Amino acid sequence: MQQPVPRSAFLGRGTGYFVYVIKKKRRRTLFNYWRNKKKKRLLLSLLEKKAAEANLAVIVVSPKEITVHEGVRLKCLVPQCEYYGVCRLCPPNLPPVSEIRAALSYFQQAYLVVLRYPPVAREEVWKPEKILLDTVNELEKVAWSKGFYRAAGLVVGGCKLCERCAPLHEPCRHPYRARPSPAGLGIDITMLAKRKGIPLSWPPGDELIFLGLLLV
Repeated sequence: MQQPVPRSAFLGRGTGYFVYVIKKKRRRTLFNYWRNKKKKRLLLSLLEKKAAEANLAVIVVSPKEITVHEGVRLKCLVPQCEYYGVCRLCPPNLPPVSEIRAALSYFQQAYLVVLRYPPVAREEVWKPEKILLDTVNELEKVAWSKGFYRAAGLVVGGCKLCERCAPLHEPCRHPYRARPSPAGLGIDITMLAKRKGIPLSWPPGDELIFLGLLLV
């Protein structure tokens, strides 16, 4: 624990000394601000480049723009998703929505990851979902490599890496690849996408849109 500076240490130093200390703190704060801003610009450039390799787009969002609500998770149950209660990364096997909402305050920045894909049959949807998952995992690695150790990726659609999820009392078979969906965590990624001008519609039109989220 840092000890307070004794009052005697300031005696005889005059007003100029205090002005110097204040200016020094301001310069340090300003320096850190611009350094962080530069790091984020560099990260965005690297993320955009990596996403473009798979024909995906990256959009900057603030964690404060992300809505978390119990009603979003309810859609996993009504109508019931085939993965509800089956996959370990789907409800009800996830933390309470209140914990997710609190956890978002831990992150400084977020990136909406967008994959546009031609219409496919239901049994072929896993193909674009795998592209999204692999890309979000790569983006997460990029963020980690640049010092953003908080990086965490999410993808829509639920985990489909295994034909059948491992029982809860057994370890996950793909712990470094498996990711939960934003909806499963209560995150309204549809509202977020619409706010950012992504033209979502149901039923889908001439293209399918798959969404991921990277938190850093």
